[in-house]
Amino acid sequence: MRKVIAGLLALLFAFQTTIFVSGEETEQILDECVLSFDGENANQSVHYQVDLGPRIPGSAASSALRESIKSNLTGWHITESTHHSNGYTLTNLFATWNKGQGSTVVFAAHYDSRHKADKDWNESRRDEPIDGANDGASGVAVLLELARIIPEMNLTHEITLFFTDAEDQGDNHSTYVLGAKAWAENLSQEDADDIESFVLVDMVGDSDLTLRKTSPGNTTLWNRTEQIITNLDDVCDLKDSSYFNFDMIDGIYDDHVPAHNLGIPAIDIIDTRFGEGANYLSGHWHTHNDTIDKVSAESLETVGYILEYGLRTEAWINMRTITSTELDSDMDGIPDEVDECPLEFGLESNGCEEQNDDSVIGSQDFDDLTTGIILALCTILVCVNLLWIIFADNKGEG
Repeated sequence: MRKVIAGLLALLFAFQTTIFVSGEETEQILDECVLSFDGENANQSVHYQVDLGPRIPGSAASSALRESIKSNLTGWHITESTHHSNGYTLTNLFATWNKGQGSTVVFAAHYDSRHKADKDWNESRRDEPIDGANDGASGVAVLLELARIIPEMNLTHEITLFFTDAEDQGDNHSTYVLGAKAWAENLSQEDADDIESFVLVDMVGDSDLTLRKTSPGNTTLWNRTEQIITNLDDVCDLKDSSYFNFDMIDGIYDDHVPAHNLGIPAIDIIDTRFGEGANYLSGHWHTHNDTIDKVSAESLETVGYILEYGLRTEAWINMRTITSTELDSDMDGIPDEVDECPLEFGLESNGCEEQNDDSVIGSQDFDDLTTGIILALCTILVCVNLLWIIFADNKGEG
């Protein structure tokens, strides 16, 4: 009988160990890594957008782009919202698939292009609008190519493509991301709570794609994104993950921040180093060199694969089940000064330097330590019980 009890205790220990191991978040892996996103299609969209001219809010080019987007989204539920902010009349555009069918995933990109090349080497041209091939057109192109293939995915939840206006018209943090701010200000808390994840793509067409995690951003959502990127490389053998630096974080103030401030799990996938060898927020950023020849179909496809793979493996949903500890860790590494940093990104210039990833995963390290302690205590308890049973057998007690 005691041997039976000993066996049961051993099984209990094995079961406890399995619970702790399986309790760690793992991502689904596609049985067949067959993805449909076409980088060439996306690149054609970049060319079309640039050919329209500068997409400044209220301009004919901005209106033409919206009409083109709507005409290409047959079967989608389309809505628009107009706002007046900082002297602009801006229009946000939303396209929803599976409307009303469960939790919402939002993919976002700004469709406006910057009204001036304030970082250009030629000072005499700094007041002229830029082409915005990467900073503007690339993100929109990714969403439009996803819109082509999403109807084939048989998704069981709602997904919204959010084309934000007036993201790039400001000079400081209070005059950027106007469209995203207007959306957030008019969003009810109930609607905000229905959004499982908010994934922003911005400046993702750079031929020399170099991505990092960004802050502020939801830790769990970033961890899932990292797993997607790793799987695309190791499992699917589709994209070399060396384009993503998993060890460093960039500070960013972008269209995802208003969502993040509402408690929506949000991240920003962005290349802040535009051009080969460029430093943080330099290179072709906000210059007249932001042209179509700097954008590549391969980079667009790389980012498109991340979003598509995440949809197919349901990585972007079930975000609202994270624990309070994970919520705490989500705030690690986020500068208190984020709302004071001068726009769009540029957290470095206000003391919000790039941070090592260690600062973000501190709470996760604590969770691992706690798990280890509990496992050790379980192990000691089982061993003590086994020793007592063996001792009792030898003594003939019981």
